[in-house]
Amino acid sequence: MAAFVVPHEPVPPVDVLKDGLVALAEKARVKVRPNDLEARDPRFIARAMPLLGLLYDHYFRAETELEAPFAPGPALVVGNHNAMTGTPDMFCHMLAFWRLYSPDRISYGLMHDVPFRFPGAGAWLNGAGAIAASPENAARALDRGAAVLVFPGGDIDACKPFSRRYEIEFGKRRGFVRTALRHQVPIVPVVSVGAHHSLYIWTDGRRIAEALRLPLLARSNVAPLGVALPWGLIAGIPLPHLPPPVKIHTRILAPIHPDLPPSAADDPEAVEALFERVRSAMQRTMNDLKQQGRHGLFPAS
Repeated sequence: MAAFVVPHEPVPPVDVLKDGLVALAEKARVKVRPNDLEARDPRFIARAMPLLGLLYDHYFRAETELEAPFAPGPALVVGNHNAMTGTPDMFCHMLAFWRLYSPDRISYGLMHDVPFRFPGAGAWLNGAGAIAASPENAARALDRGAAVLVFPGGDIDACKPFSRRYEIEFGKRRGFVRTALRHQVPIVPVVSVGAHHSLYIWTDGRRIAEALRLPLLARSNVAPLGVALPWGLIAGIPLPHLPPPVKIHTRILAPIHPDLPPSAADDPEAVEALFERVRSAMQRTMNDLKQQGRHGLFPAS
């Protein structure tokens, strides 16, 4: 059962929203530094939060539950991806965290390198705490005492077929487990549903991606086929889509403490056991959120 639900906020005053737009325009001119922890800008985050809040509160009607408060100190926050590259899950998680603990509490999100190249958006994400996804960046952020958000499933989780939208899909990726063990930090699972109702993916196209050598050429393991706004047909390239106002329902689970020494990171059996402990907890939560039905285009009340 959730112990707390992140409250919604009223529509901000017009001048506050205008200042948020000015902050976006100013940040868009800043050079993107994907590997620089100093690129995170708490003042920019605070100014942009009212704009993000409009989407969180009134467009996606996000509902974020916590089973337990975040403890002080570093943590590895592990989420499932909730739909392709236009998904709002990362910003929804971060906004909920900022509302609870303010932008001054240090936090980062590990992100694929491609979004950093989007004009304007790359600088916004960087300023909000997005850093390039790598073990080195995760280690440096954790060593600073940060909460670090990671989506281990990456593209294979984001581009799941619609028929498998309620599955936690991390593939063979165990790096987050080894990172948590080596740095002796708790794992905080986050499970989100709803955004997969914003588009229809027929197949993730993994075989197509392999045939086209996309993992080597574009760091993409998928070539999805489906339908999404505004493109109509999705044909192999997971471009950011325009999601309709689907409700996002998220639950932040109580932290999982590995209770193992750092050397366990080099023990395949220990790594697999902890991985399965995390994945199973997330799948149970996913099943519960599915049953409640408070998500998607037509959520239950």
